[in-house]
Amino acid sequence: MKLEREALRHYLDSSFKGEMESAVWEVLGDDIEDMSVDLNPDTEQKTNILGKTKVTDKGYEPSMSADPYYADPSKKIYPKIREIAMDRLKGDKCKTLMLEVIVEDTSAAKHLAYVQEVLVKPQSYGGDTEGVGFPFNVLEDGARTKGYVTSESLKTDSPVFTEGAIE
Repeated sequence: MKLEREALRHYLDSSFKGEMESAVWEVLGDDIEDMSVDLNPDTEQKTNILGKTKVTDKGYEPSMSADPYYADPSKKIYPKIREIAMDRLKGDKCKTLMLEVIVEDTSAAKHLAYVQEVLVKPQSYGGDTEGVGFPFNVLEDGARTKGYVTSESLKTDSPVFTEGAIE
C-alpha cells in the first residue's frame, strides 16, 4: 500500500532561535497542493581518453519551495516570513530549524524524523486575487539530525523530537 502525501510532514520552527529546546513547530501545507524536497544531486560525469566514464559525486544541495504561501496573521511563522521579505534580511537572521516526519505506520508509537538547520528565503511578495503571497524557499544550512517523534505529540500538533534510533 502506498503512503498518502499527508504521511510526510514538514514543520518550521517559528521562533527562529535555532535551538531544539525552544522550538515552536508549525506544519507547512495550507494552500499547498504540491511540495517536495528537491535533492539537487551534485554529480559530474567525465569520459577519459581511454573511453572510461567516471562519476564524481559531490553530494546534495537540497531545497524546498513553499509556494503558494499566503499571508495569514494567525500563523506563527507568518510574522518572520514577512519580516525576512520586507526588511530584506539575510544570513543568520533567516535561519531556523525544519522538522521532517514520515508516518509509515499510523499504529506505531514513534515515527522517523529529522531535524535540519535551514535558511528560509522568501522569493517574492504580492500576488493575485487569491491573497497576499509570500512564497519562500527552504535551503539546508547546517547539521541534520536523525531521530523520531511520538505519535501522541503529532496528534497535538506539537511534535516532540528525540535524537536517536526508534526502539
